[in-house]
Amino acid sequence: MYEIAKVPLDNELDLILAHKRTMKLAELAGLSLASQTTFATAVSEVARDAIAHGIGASLVLGVTAGRERQMIARIKDQRLNESGTVNEGINFAKRLVDDYEVADMERGSQITLFVRFPTNKRVSDARIEVWKEQFDDNLAISPYEEIRRKNRQLQELAERLRDSEEQYQLLTDSLPLLIFTVSSDGKLLYANNWVKEYTRATVEELNETDGQTVMHPDDLIANTREWKQALAKAVPYRTEARIKNAATGAYLWHLVSLTPLKDTNGEVLYWTGFLVDIHAQKMVEQTLKDNEELKETKQKLEKYQQELQINIGELNRSNQELAEFAYVASHDLQEPLRKIQSFSTLLVEQFANELSPTAKDLMQRMHSAAERMHGLIKDLLAYSRLNTQQQPFKPVNLNVLVKEVLNDLEVVIREKGAEIDVDPLPTIHGNALQLRQLFQNLLSNALKFTMPDRSPVVQVKIQEAVGSSIKTAIRHRENTYLAISVQDNGIGFDEKYHDRIFQLFQRLHGKGQYAGTGIGLTICKKVAEMHGGTIAAQGQPGHGAAFTIYLPESVVDRK
Repeated sequence: MYEIAKVPLDNELDLILAHKRTMKLAELAGLSLASQTTFATAVSEVARDAIAHGIGASLVLGVTAGRERQMIARIKDQRLNESGTVNEGINFAKRLVDDYEVADMERGSQITLFVRFPTNKRVSDARIEVWKEQFDDNLAISPYEEIRRKNRQLQELAERLRDSEEQYQLLTDSLPLLIFTVSSDGKLLYANNWVKEYTRATVEELNETDGQTVMHPDDLIANTREWKQALAKAVPYRTEARIKNAATGAYLWHLVSLTPLKDTNGEVLYWTGFLVDIHAQKMVEQTLKDNEELKETKQKLEKYQQELQINIGELNRSNQELAEFAYVASHDLQEPLRKIQSFSTLLVEQFANELSPTAKDLMQRMHSAAERMHGLIKDLLAYSRLNTQQQPFKPVNLNVLVKEVLNDLEVVIREKGAEIDVDPLPTIHGNALQLRQLFQNLLSNALKFTMPDRSPVVQVKIQEAVGSSIKTAIRHRENTYLAISVQDNGIGFDEKYHDRIFQLFQRLHGKGQYAGTGIGLTICKKVAEMHGGTIAAQGQPGHGAAFTIYLPESVVDRK
């Protein structure tokens, strides 16, 4: 047997992958859609029973060797067959395939389903190798595997965060400095061992006294006033003050330094500070000139502080996206969709003559609903893969890319008599697949949301924009941007919905008016942000819409 694909059968979500890959193999073999569905249904029924009652079950898809080739679906199950019972799914599946075998193995049992190739189909060994490559390269992993992989990534990220915090504490304790952090409202959050040993007080005790037990009374009033001013303005604070050594009771002059650490919006997260004897500081400054190792240690400390903030932000973002994807996977990608698609197809194909016109209409509606659900799942997986399948940026000729998208939309353009006008576009550094998704969604929307009384006119224009003039939020704002707009003369929209249309699952029109899942523009916004930019929308009901992609000019390939 030539093995083409293998699917572990751990839970119900893996049935989706098993069904999809079986359909793909049957399609490659040249079976009709009805036969494809029949074969996939048979495999799913046997696989379902193996998941429900079996141990370590798996599915292997392949093709038999020799001249009389057949497709094979082999479900292996480590469950011992001591009672002589057979996988219950085989009772249903055997009526849908050409042949089947049930065999006991040394460890468990296996069920093999056979389906013959069409009589006019000749399959060589070379063709089978091509099929194997297609399965390896093109088929997506199951939602269960995707969630499990993202969970592992989150666990690894959490471990790195814990390691960073431990290393931060280790570094601060190893330096001969009194290092501490203060909250945005002036409360002490952290103090290294040097602070605790010097003051012989805990963080809680220091917060209770507001420094009155450690700072000289003559310095306390003036420094408190200056510190509150720096706290309100979020600017670095430097001063000199006498700090009490708890071991000797002496007040020694120290340099006091506090620096605010801000997020990307300019809000203070917390303050980092240190106290050092002025004489010791002079010695440290001299030592820094001769001791490169101490310089590197200070640089590492600053690096770990920056990485900690970046990792926290990435963890929060990943948690949010994982929550959204997990919700869809656990509520929408369920068994009812597979059954609806499989059995509605069987009813339409095999029992069409026995159904009344009303029943046929109901079946068609049910099938259409299943197709819409399939489109929703497809779009959701495309959105989730934007973060999980990042590739290095390469030069992408936008002229070629947009032309390819318009070729794909040629039938719609011809049917609607649309006029498309595209300005010359540059070559940029980016991800070609993601950029294709972006322009595909924008151009197809321009051709979808049209007025019935006029032919569509779509214009793709480009110009430069000053970063400060862009009202939409951008994570790292640059001085100049490319503004690529897709403008149409369609139905437009009320600009009070400007932010809503880019949110996941948000639609401004009912399903009966215009098809769609409410994910396309969310993908567009995500792609623009992953290329360092953003996207904005303008519109007016009945007078068209314009979607403008802002990309930093630094992405342009100047070669």
